[in-house]
Amino acid sequence: MVCRNGKTPARVSKDESGWSVSSESTIRIQAASGDFAAVISPDGAVNIEFQDQDHFVETRGQWDSFAAVFLDRAGGPPTTGISLYLHPGEHFSGTGERFDRIDLFGRQIDLVNADALGVNNDRAYKNIPFLLSSRRYGLFAHSTARMRIDIGHHSTRAVQWLVQDGALEMFLIGGGTLERVLFNYRSITGFPKMPPVWSFGAWMSRMTYHSDQEVSAIAARLRKEQYPFDVLHVDTGWFTKEWKCDWRFSKERFPDPPDFFRRMREQGFRISLWQYPYVSRDLPLVKLALEKGYVGKPADPSSGVSLGYTIDFTNPAAVAWYQGMLENVLKMGASAIKADFGESIDTGATYQSATAAMYGHLFPLLYQRVVWEVTHKVRGENIEWARSGWAGSQRYPVHWGGDSPCTYDGLAGTLCGGLHLGLSGFGFWSHDVPGFYGIPKFMETRPSPELYIRWTQVGVFSSHMRYHGSTPREPWEYPSVSDLARQWLRLRYALLPYLLAQAEKCCGSGYPMFRSLVIEWPDDAAVWGVSDEYMLGDAFLVCPLLNSSGERDVYLPAAKWVDFWNGGVITGPARLTSVKSPLARLPLYARYGSRIEFAEPVQYTDLLSNARRFSILFDDGYTGFDQSELKSMIDL
Repeated sequence: MVCRNGKTPARVSKDESGWSVSSESTIRIQAASGDFAAVISPDGAVNIEFQDQDHFVETRGQWDSFAAVFLDRAGGPPTTGISLYLHPGEHFSGTGERFDRIDLFGRQIDLVNADALGVNNDRAYKNIPFLLSSRRYGLFAHSTARMRIDIGHHSTRAVQWLVQDGALEMFLIGGGTLERVLFNYRSITGFPKMPPVWSFGAWMSRMTYHSDQEVSAIAARLRKEQYPFDVLHVDTGWFTKEWKCDWRFSKERFPDPPDFFRRMREQGFRISLWQYPYVSRDLPLVKLALEKGYVGKPADPSSGVSLGYTIDFTNPAAVAWYQGMLENVLKMGASAIKADFGESIDTGATYQSATAAMYGHLFPLLYQRVVWEVTHKVRGENIEWARSGWAGSQRYPVHWGGDSPCTYDGLAGTLCGGLHLGLSGFGFWSHDVPGFYGIPKFMETRPSPELYIRWTQVGVFSSHMRYHGSTPREPWEYPSVSDLARQWLRLRYALLPYLLAQAEKCCGSGYPMFRSLVIEWPDDAAVWGVSDEYMLGDAFLVCPLLNSSGERDVYLPAAKWVDFWNGGVITGPARLTSVKSPLARLPLYARYGSRIEFAEPVQYTDLLSNARRFSILFDDGYTGFDQSELKSMIDL
């Protein structure tokens, strides 16, 4: 037996009923003689039963699932799998960034990373081979192979898990609470590391800024018009030719990068830079990469993914070469690297220390590790901005939710993705405010001013907040709501003491910052149907507006809650119908008895240490936002 603190001695015994394994006077595994019908209790409290009775007529081979299976099919990869008994009323979540309702019962999910091309389909940028049950256990398949999980889809009495590999290493994880199950999962795969303070400030970006002159103008106007921001991100436009990533600045448009970085820092801005883990075929760099084996050896010169040849992160020489290029721009003054893409590899190529079948999901993990390592080496900070993922990627924050449409359904899908990711071991998560691409015209249609604010509100109440999209995202581009956006940004900066305290807690526990209600209330069947509310840390219950009506229903789980705006106290569980919210506000509740520290808003986080602090106790004495000290600083 293995626990989070090491090995626990186990005793094996056998009698007429079968085998048992026990430790600390608790039976952990029971298996009857003959058929494989094991029952496993990882924490001595919950029993996880293998499903060995899922049949109609056993003698005729009419089975819907098998307790354990090995498939050896001609022309296909070997496949191993297990089936566990699915209890009536049992709920499930996790498996990565699912853009779907919280309860995954009834779903069949293929864990295969892909560029999801949105947030409203069954593809996923971040598949995680971890499943969380409302019965307070978790399942983790330790592999990078392709997998399929059937959660009561084919058989409503079985959870079936198939892995395209000749062996199966499965962890059955207990803990007593869902937070402890997630903690124990992180004890296996790694805990998030604390990002730097400045990363919790607001980030401004678009696809893309093209020059020092353009970025400098944006920086100057943000400061002049007093919009609080900490980071300016330069996306695909800092190379000689847009999208052609050679890890070098255009000499014409960024003639003096060190001076550019210096001037931005003098104004309180950090700079983030986009790049990807492929080498374009039409760059001079590709000859060296192919000759030295820095990319997977292609089956033919035209193979690869659409963006180029795949860097081979299983090759230490390739890692050193790639990190050297990143180190160069980091030493110039860049503060963060956007580790974009990473969902796909050239499956026909040969890699030094992994088969293509296993490298596909190992790739994002190694990619993010090497970016994080070189950033930490040069900058001494735990930060990158990543899109893809696999088990263990949570060690290298921050991840964001991919290319969402600038629509309310895009916001709804984004929320689902973030909630599932938090139920899959990730602690920090962000998204593109107010959506990435336009509909119907990808590079031309802008989000409405109302959506700009509604998504900004979600950004303020997320672990990290970044504006990004295919069209301009600066507040002045939306003049009818620009003043309102400024006030919400000021609230974000007032929240920084709370955000930082919750982030520290997140790094040493099983909690995500962007938190589904099911983590704390797993026995409340109602919360398994709530995919449009969330907790930000311990105290705030956030209820985004997902349409233009200005009203929504709200579910408050079992606790006492204080309305952030009017100070009213409500005891849950309670369902509130048609709660109206003007554009300046959204339904927002604080847990009764929470004392939350705020800071007087600053323009950037370098000034936070000198900002005046104050706290608010949310109880019967709180009379609402308009009578609070916050109101004197933030006009909402």
